[in-house]
Amino acid sequence: MSGVRNLWCLIGWALLACGSHKARPASPPSAKGKEVYVASAKAKAKANKPAFSAFGLPDRCDKPNWPCVPPPRWVSKLCEDVYPDLALHMFAQNSPWQRFYMLKNAEPVNASGGASLIGDKMHRGEEVIVLKRNKASSGVETSDIGGYDVLRWNGACVTVHDGEFAAKPLSYVGHAHFEWRDLGLPMRQTLEADPKVGATYEEKRIQCKGATIGRVTAGCEDYDKKLVDEVVRYVRDGGRLAKPKKVP
Repeated sequence: MSGVRNLWCLIGWALLACGSHKARPASPPSAKGKEVYVASAKAKAKANKPAFSAFGLPDRCDKPNWPCVPPPRWVSKLCEDVYPDLALHMFAQNSPWQRFYMLKNAEPVNASGGASLIGDKMHRGEEVIVLKRNKASSGVETSDIGGYDVLRWNGACVTVHDGEFAAKPLSYVGHAHFEWRDLGLPMRQTLEADPKVGATYEEKRIQCKGATIGRVTAGCEDYDKKLVDEVVRYVRDGGRLAKPKKVP
């Protein structure tokens, strides 16, 4: 009898062990899985906010309809000042902004009331970036007074009227002139790292040695223009750019 009793005890213990194994609670979710969930939630929340790059510049159209322009509040601040560094980012190879191309020469006027670079005329073929559509004071757009505020390569906003520009590139695509010294130091250092820009800058320094005391030679003026041309070429080719010296 004692042998039978011991056998039943062993069977009982086995059943209890199996029941205990089945009742074991599931392991808590791993920390790694939790991090993935949180990261996904943050990405979704970020997608619902206005898109700005790490440098504080907009990087997608304000609205899906044509033309692709930055947010209006940001544009209003932009056109209160001149931003040479920022302009290079806006004209970068893969930026989404709509370009216009001047059909005729024009005086640069900022109808929004902000700063502009008076004296540096706009020329046929000059490339500009569309910022916002302007309307008549009555709110009605007309072909003779309608137009756009646009950004030039020198970082200044100007107003162009309908009939003064084309939405497709002309046979010649130009750019506004800007001063190398107006760019921030980090931007200049980044640009100088490009072999062509760096070589042109060194030659400009040689040609313009006496420019600080009023002696500007033809060679100095020529290389000043060549340096800007090389910077524009570098930006259009997708070259890396440093953080802008200032943003709106």
